[in-house]
Amino acid sequence: MTEAAPAREMPLPRTVPALLAFVAGYVDLYTFLALFGLFVAQVTGSFVTAGAELVTHDTGIGGKLIAIAAFLIAAALTAAAIGLMRAAHRTPLPWMLALETALLAIFTALILLGPPIRSAADWHGIVAGAFAAMAMGTQSVIVRQLMRGIPQTNVMTGNMTQISIDTTELIISWRRYARDRGNETAKRELAAARGRLATVLSIAIGFVLGSVAGAVSYAHSGLAGAPLAVIIVGALTVWALLRES
Repeated sequence: MTEAAPAREMPLPRTVPALLAFVAGYVDLYTFLALFGLFVAQVTGSFVTAGAELVTHDTGIGGKLIAIAAFLIAAALTAAAIGLMRAAHRTPLPWMLALETALLAIFTALILLGPPIRSAADWHGIVAGAFAAMAMGTQSVIVRQLMRGIPQTNVMTGNMTQISIDTTELIISWRRYARDRGNETAKRELAAARGRLATVLSIAIGFVLGSVAGAVSYAHSGLAGAPLAVIIVGALTVWALLRES
C-alpha cells in the first residue's frame, strides 16, 4: 500500500521571508550589542569571534560555543518536528513559527527581567544568548524546509552572491526577450528571473533594515526594544494559523 503524500504547502507572500530577515537582523544586532559580540543569526560571526577569543584566552569563548551548539540542536529538533508533523499530515508552518516566537520570548524575558549582564562570561547572558541562537536555528530550518525556493533569511553572505547571479541572469533573460518579444519561453524566463531577484533583494533589504532598526532601538531604548522581534514572529504565527484554518 502506497503511503499518502503530505498536503502541498501553499505558496508564501514575499513579505513573509522579508519579515523573518528583518527579525534576524534585529535580533543579531541586539545580541551583538547586549551580549558582547555574540552573533546568533549570522553564526559565522560567532565562529570568527570564538576563534579570536581562543587565541586571546578570552573567557567569552564559552558563551559563543554554547550559542553555536544551541543553534545546531534547535535546527535538528525543528527538522525532526517538521518531519513528524508531515508524517501525521499536519501543517507544520504555524507551529514552527510558534516555537520560534516562544524561544524569542524566553530570550527577551531573560534579558529584560533578569539581572544586568556585565560581561560575555555572565551565565545569565550565556543562557539568554542560547535561546536567541535556538530561535535563529529554528528560523533557518523553517525557511529551508517550509519555504522552498526562498533564500536563507539569516545568512547574508550567500544571498549577496545570489543577488549577483540573479542580476546577471536577469540581464541575459532581458536581452533574449528583447531580441524576440514574441517568444513565450523567453518571456517566462524573464519573469522568473525578475521574481528570483526580487525575492532575494527583499530578504537582503529586510535584514539590513532589521539591523538598522535594532541599532536605533538599542541606542534610544536599550533592552526595552527587544520585544519587537517577538511581536513580529508572533504576528506571522497568527497569520499562518488563520491561513490554514
